Amino acid sequence: MQKFIYSIILFINSIFVINAQHNTDAERIIKNLTESFRAQAVRSEFILKISEKNGVNSQQISGTIVLNANRFFLKTDELTVWFDGKTQWAYLENSDEVNITEPTAEELAAINPVTIISAFKSVSRIQFSKLKSQTNHIIELIPTNKKADFSKVEIQLNKTSGNLHAIKIEYKNGLKNDLTFRNYQKNVAVNPRMFIFDKAKYKGAVMNDLR
Repeated sequence: MQKFIYSIILFINSIFVINAQHNTDAERIIKNLTESFRAQAVRSEFILKISEKNGVNSQQISGTIVLNANRFFLKTDELTVWFDGKTQWAYLENSDEVNITEPTAEELAAINPVTIISAFKSVSRIQFSKLKSQTNHIIELIPTNKKADFSKVEIQLNKTSGNLHAIKIEYKNGLKNDLTFRNYQKNVAVNPRMFIFDKAKYKGAVMNDLR
């Protein structure tokens, strides 16, 4: 009987060790991803789907984004956004106006993958999902604080290339953000001025300084 109990204890301990190793691997993958954004510029097409509880009032936005560290340039059919790490310029094509702001991390987390991952990983337990994929790592960020406003962040990366494939955020109020990437390019050459609004190119635009 004593040997049987000892065997059970060893088995339970081995499960905890395996889970710890898996979590460490997941954390390493996320760490490598965030470090890659700092080391190189990335360009990708994206589709952002936003839906409220039960899929009500859903909307979809598509465009192109260029990322480098905490800076980004984003363009859709209706909107162009420049962010230099502090100041954001959002040009609205229909009204020919530019809104100038200094967005918070929460505001940036709506679209910027760097901010999304940085904002959520520090308050989450990082683990592999029970869902399996032949091509992608599927990693979950689960909040460690029960009072957090989100229930889960799912990050998918290609197992071979390490390219970011998708980020899905589920909030406790039922809101879901699904951000999918395609034609993902790493080591893109960019001019730092790409992330700063050039007033000379939009001479007739109305400037709204909301800082």
